[in-house]
Order: sequence, then C-alpha cells, then structure tokens
Amino acid sequence: MRSSIRNNLLRTGNFPIFQEISFKWVTVLAVALLPFLTLYAQEKKKDGPRFNAREVFANLHTPGLETIRKSARLDLADYWEADSVHKVMTVSGGAAWLEALTGDYAKIHVSPVSDVELKILPYKKGKIVVCVYTVGDSVQAKDSEVSFYDESLRPLDKRKFFTPPVLAQFFDIPKGSDVTMEDIREKVPFPTVAYSLSAENTDITARLTVEDYISPGDLPTVRRFLVPELRREWKGKYKF
Repeated sequence: MRSSIRNNLLRTGNFPIFQEISFKWVTVLAVALLPFLTLYAQEKKKDGPRFNAREVFANLHTPGLETIRKSARLDLADYWEADSVHKVMTVSGGAAWLEALTGDYAKIHVSPVSDVELKILPYKKGKIVVCVYTVGDSVQAKDSEVSFYDESLRPLDKRKFFTPPVLAQFFDIPKGSDVTMEDIREKVPFPTVAYSLSAENTDITARLTVEDYISPGDLPTVRRFLVPELRREWKGKYKF
C-alpha cells in the first residue's frame, strides 16, 4: 500500500505537505513585496507614459497635429532620440519634423506656415499639458491658439487656465504723449498675438504681430510705443 501511495505521489507530483509549505512561502513573499509593488504602481501613475512629451506628442488629438499620423510621430521621436532630425510626410502632403524634444517639452514644425509647442505643467497634485498652435509666415501675421489638456489628454476649459492680454498691455505710452491708446486702437483694429513656450521653464511669452500687416504710414507710431513681448510665469494659470 505504501509503495502504491509513494508511486502515485511521484507520478502525480501531489505532495500535500510541500504544497502547503510552498503556498505559505508564496503568501509571505507576496506580503513582503506589497509595499514595493504599491510604490511602483504609484510611480508609474505619476510618471507614466502620458506624462512625458514624447507620449503626449504621439497621442494628443489637437488641430495643430491632426495632419501627422501617429506612426509618423513615433518615427520622429525615435529618430530624435537617436540624435537625428527626421522629416515625415503629412496627410496634406507637406513635411513635418521635430525641432525640440525633452522630457516635458516638444516643438514640432508642422508645415511651412505652422508649428506646435507642447509643455507639461505642474497642476495641484498632478500635471496638465499646454499646447500652443501658431500659424503665420512672412506674408501672414503669426497668430496662436492656446489649449490645455488633462492627464488623460482630454481638453480642459481654457478660461480656467489662461487669461490673454489686452491690446493696451502691449503698449507703453507716456503720460502727456501726442499719441493716445485710442489712436493705437484705430491703427490696430485686428490684433494678432503669437505665443511661445520654453524648454527651460514654464513661462509663456506673448508677442503682438501687427507689424506684419498694418499700413506703412502707421508703422512708425506703433513701433514707437510697442512693448517687444509680455512674459508670464505659470502659477496654476497664465494670467496677463
């Protein structure tokens, strides 16, 4: 009988005592590793793929990047990380390439007349993404659209995070000057503003681009009082 039982155990590998011991060791090991697994999960959540500029660039659905396929975006990032600037064809038949890519910043040349900047910003206990889409060239005055996205790359209400400058903030007119702000408004009826971000910090810069389209006769007056740029720090909101 004993020989039969022994042979049966050897054949089936069914050793209750060893199974019990193995189960206890697995349980002990799992309990011991639990704090480390929890910490790892938290770090992955905090610094997961969607919190670096590469993955934001690859996955963000925004008008500025809609002409670049995801596979092409990933190609651009791969070449950049291999210290090579690569160009890809866009859906519209043009060429696009990366001009900068860091952990929290990216600048993409989308077309001859447009580019996109992405910046990951701290917000409360998490992060959000700001996107600046700028259109314009030597013929058309540059103008930018600013948008924001949450950690899942869903659009956010821009009004909560961005207060744009008014025209008067771009001009420094001394008291008693022969030119008033009303004169400037008449010369600049449709102001356009180009915004830019930075890889070095979380600031945003605004530049009035009216010099590209106002009449030559009004240009000297505008340039006389024009402030070159306005800069604001990120403080949970960009407020000019």
